[in-house]
Amino acid sequence: MNRLRILRAGLCSTVQDLGRPSFRDLGVPVGGAMDHVSHELANRLVGNPANAATIENTLTGDEIEFAKDSLIAITGAAMTPVLHCTGADPQPVAQNRPVSIPAGSRLCLQSARRGCRSYLAIAGGINVPVVLESRSTVLHASFGGHQGRMLAAGDDLPIGVLSSSNTEVLAYLSTLGQFVHPRWFVRTMDLPNSDVATLRIISATHTAQLMQSARTLLSESEFRISSQSDRMGYRLVDQPLELEQRQELHSEGAVPGTIQLPRDGNPILLMADCAPTGGYPRIGHVISADLSLAAQLRPGQLVRFQMVTLEQAQHCCRHQQQCLTKALAMVELISR
Repeated sequence: MNRLRILRAGLCSTVQDLGRPSFRDLGVPVGGAMDHVSHELANRLVGNPANAATIENTLTGDEIEFAKDSLIAITGAAMTPVLHCTGADPQPVAQNRPVSIPAGSRLCLQSARRGCRSYLAIAGGINVPVVLESRSTVLHASFGGHQGRMLAAGDDLPIGVLSSSNTEVLAYLSTLGQFVHPRWFVRTMDLPNSDVATLRIISATHTAQLMQSARTLLSESEFRISSQSDRMGYRLVDQPLELEQRQELHSEGAVPGTIQLPRDGNPILLMADCAPTGGYPRIGHVISADLSLAAQLRPGQLVRFQMVTLEQAQHCCRHQQQCLTKALAMVELISR
């Protein structure tokens, strides 16, 4: 069986797929990859289905040893990956394209120069046990992924069996056993830079209950992502908001992208591992097409919100998936 070994783990490296959307009624978070676009792109580049498990690296990357010849792709945050092969000088590994890795090689991912999270897909997928129809890790509940925790040095991760799609991509890259990659690359989303990132939102149940000054702040001001942020949510500071009248609320449904307003006035943007219910007022929802961009924001970065209609949000979602499909079709990974 093919396996890869973690020689050095990054800040928060976990096994993720597309999560558990069917178990929210049981109190289970959706979870899964924070950046669905980068996760799916990495998988499709190596011939995996979109839901195959990848390794999500946060801010700093892993050092990984490959037991056998492998086909990988790295997407998302720019982590300057370098490959160390026996008897050869270190070689930079290009992101956003399939790469053939010889057996015994070591792949080192550095600190992210841009973005926050990168995704490493390997042909066959990370074959950890399926729990509630998913291989994704839920850290605060300690289940799924690899033993329900972040990856650590010495971990061995099994790789699944190659499918016909994997072998077609391998044939395109010539043979295994060599460090090979095509000249083209696919990038469907620009990483955020040091300037202010704009996230589009739609109104929510309690948006109209904000004070007029708070509504202006929500749509015109810049919020800073606090260091008190993780896969469950981002705390946004510097621009506290107020409701016209604070009221007691029953817990109601919440999803990744919901913007909650706790009593201190500092909004919380819920992310992949958020609880499926919450009792704070909901003052907006980041549209699904912008959640991947949100996943690439770091603590300390500034974010601005732009209000859009539901129809515009649906159009953005369709356009995002069309861009991914067209990009992959152009490199003949879908149509051939």
